[in-house]
Amino acid sequence: MTSLVSPIQIQKTSRKFLQKRKRSCRRLACPLRVQAALPSPDIMNYAQGQLITWILPMTIAGRLLKLDYPNIVVGLTLMTIAKLSLAANGVINY
Repeated sequence: MTSLVSPIQIQKTSRKFLQKRKRSCRRLACPLRVQAALPSPDIMNYAQGQLITWILPMTIAGRLLKLDYPNIVVGLTLMTIAKLSLAANGVINY
């Protein structure tokens, strides 16, 4: 009988698990000027000029002479090294 008369203790749930969602302060996205990760136009123009003026014609000539592509690549690489070394020493200007 005493249990019926004594007050009932209600356990309160912990508020630790019932936290509200944290709201972050959001800003609107503002446009930023970003520089592209591309090479400079001068290098691109130089590379296109090299490709059109001598790499492509040499490849066509090599194929007309029945050369395989690996042999053409080796020849073009050697010619490029020779051309750059001559330009570095001031023998030719291009």
